[in-house]
Amino acid sequence: MLVAKPCTSMKAINVTPKEKFDLDLEEVCECLAEKGYQIKRVTKFLALVRKTYDISIFPSGKIIVKETNNKEEALKIAQEIYECIKAYKVS
Repeated sequence: MLVAKPCTSMKAINVTPKEKFDLDLEEVCECLAEKGYQIKRVTKFLALVRKTYDISIFPSGKIIVKETNNKEEALKIAQEIYECIKAYKVS
């Protein structure tokens, strides 16, 4: 289950999973590239990608969809990203 909330510091939506994740951002970005995402930057602590919006992905599974205040659109994008992430769920 995902929780979407407006960001307090910029025009963006924070999407946080209820589950715990420990992501390998390099591998997640390989999967996202196959889905048409542009990979802008990947570090151990953050992945920056783009597909319609700029998106930040964190190892915890938190996603920030920037340049929008539309929760439904952000959740739709997050669901697509979580297709690449769900294998990293921590029990």
